[in-house]
Order: sequence, then C-alpha cells, then structure tokens
Amino acid sequence: MNTPTTKRQDNNDESINWEEIGMDPPANALELTGDKVEPYHSPLTELRVLHGVSLLRLHSLQTPGELNAALAPKNVQLPEAPLQSLGPDPKAMSLAPGEWLLFSEFLDSSRLLDAVLPAIDSHQTSVLDLSPGHCVFRLTGSAAPWLLAKLSKLDFFGQSAGAAYATRTRMQHVAVTLHYHSPGGHQTGAVFDLICERSTALYLWNLLIASIPHAEQLQQQFGSRK
Repeated sequence: MNTPTTKRQDNNDESINWEEIGMDPPANALELTGDKVEPYHSPLTELRVLHGVSLLRLHSLQTPGELNAALAPKNVQLPEAPLQSLGPDPKAMSLAPGEWLLFSEFLDSSRLLDAVLPAIDSHQTSVLDLSPGHCVFRLTGSAAPWLLAKLSKLDFFGQSAGAAYATRTRMQHVAVTLHYHSPGGHQTGAVFDLICERSTALYLWNLLIASIPHAEQLQQQFGSRK
C-alpha cells in the first residue's frame, strides 16, 4: 500500500524536544506573517493555533463512489453528503456537492498531494493545496458553543455527542470553515477547528479573544444548552 509518510506530530510541541531529534520546530502560521500570539487557557475555554496542518481542496465531476474507489488504497474516504466529515487522519469534509476539504495534522501536504494526485482523474478533478495561505485555530471547552453562537449566529450546542461535521460561516468580516470532530474518536467534549485565510487570521484571533469573556459569562450563567 502506497501511503504517504507521516510528518512530526507538531500540535503537541511542548512534549517534543526538537533539538534532540534533530528537527526544526514547526512554524506558527501567524508567526510566519510576523504576528505572535499566546494560547488562551481557562477552565471554560482553550484556544490555540494549530501548527503544520495540511489542507487540500478537491473539486470534482467524478462521483463520490468513483473517487472513494480510487482513494481507498491511500486511506482517504470522502463523505457523500454535504457537511459530513469522515476519517481519523486525513479527515475529509464535504463542503458542497463535488467539493471536499482534506485536513491532516500528521501528513505533509506535498506527500498528501503525491498520494492523491495519481489516484484521481485530472480531467475531472482538481486538487489545490490551501495549506500555505490558511490558518487553523483549535477551540475547546464548555464555553466554546456560546462563543461560536455569539459570533456566527449558528447553533453549536449539543454537538459533543454528534457525528463530525463541517460548515461554512462568517464571523464579522471573516469567512470561516468550521470543523467539529473528536480527535482519535474519543468523546472528549466539543472540539472545533476554525479554518480561515492567513490574511484575516490575526483579526479573527483578536475577535475570538475579545469575545471569550462574554461567552464564559453566558456559560456560567446558563450552563450548557441541550
């Protein structure tokens, strides 16, 4: 089976001695633009930047069945219905009919491309690497649904027991692809990844940080809605 090799598991940086293993630490997506932010942590909310995430967008005239048959040896499965998300890693989100986003924390985008491109019909399917121009924030905690509902006007309550999904929304001036999933398949509470263009990432980060206190106040006052 020709599967892409794994890259460093760089979203747990604090547990890895990069110098000891002879590798450079991954670049923070915001630091690449000259901006530096610190993770936010409280009993109700955690917000941090994910490092080294690979993002591939697929547009295709092929059916999901045809694509899945071709991609099965690469350990990639595409969901057929819009808004669904499948897979441990890489995860595949169906954003619209004929459009998917592959999301990997552990595969280099170049090697993920090398695995996907030979499997698809290039006359009917295009693959675009979005990794260099995008940023991913990971949001967790009991106040997270309040924060997202406040900023996007969508209902994110009661998702911790539901299936993984993805949706597009807007938070003030920022277009965001929002992905809910449970890493490793464990029920560890609601986990939301917010994917945005790097040019708007600092604005979105500051918006989230400024909005967290009110979301935490709502969580303390009303608890978790069902």
